[in-house]
Amino acid sequence: MTDPALLLVEDNDLDALLMTSALRKACPGISVQRAHDGEAGLDALETMKPGMVVLDISMPGLDGIEVLERIRQNDKTSAMPVIMCSNSDSPVDVLRSYKKHANAYVQKPDSHAGYDELAASLTRFWFDEAKLPD
Repeated sequence: MTDPALLLVEDNDLDALLMTSALRKACPGISVQRAHDGEAGLDALETMKPGMVVLDISMPGLDGIEVLERIRQNDKTSAMPVIMCSNSDSPVDVLRSYKKHANAYVQKPDSHAGYDELAASLTRFWFDEAKLPD
């Protein structure tokens, strides 16, 4: 995929900076739009059609699970790949995410190198390998 687009829904500025930087390093030409909370993420999906959404769980207002549920209920976004990315390693959060039809659940890395590895694997699979809906 050339010049893919990604929506990052993340309320933590440092996590957003690390993920965005790693994504741009892993996939030059990627367009990353950040939404600071769930409502802003849903608003962004009204104007953009990203190839993937990376979604935090714990956010003020609408949490990531609620956002995921709304993404899946909307015909325009229901098939869009959504990767849950959270500090939580709770089996409850993992199960809730998959029950709401997340495509994957990953724990946020704790280092720059970890973000680089995560971004490389996400972009390689979702943008280079997987067949995505038009």
